[in-house]
Amino acid sequence: MSDRAEAFLANWLSEHTHPLPVTRRLAEAVRLATACRQDATAVGIPLQEIRNVADGDLILKILQALDTAASLAKDVGLAPEIEAIAEDVPA
Repeated sequence: MSDRAEAFLANWLSEHTHPLPVTRRLAEAVRLATACRQDATAVGIPLQEIRNVADGDLILKILQALDTAASLAKDVGLAPEIEAIAEDVPA
């Protein structure tokens, strides 16, 4: 298993998986698996290495990441966006 493929997949999942309703997760996992394969190929990571990192089932790995994202969002709650106002400070 390639360390590069492992790092790629971990980073890719953190950037592309977000909380979704359970009814949308499988379709999203299939869509994301295609996108992940394309992105891996674009940076020169062989698809077999991605398969190995995903224990042979990339869709299941992504589905688990989607489930985790939803669970964390439910347990922790999503923080509301914070708006910061910059004030002019006299020099």
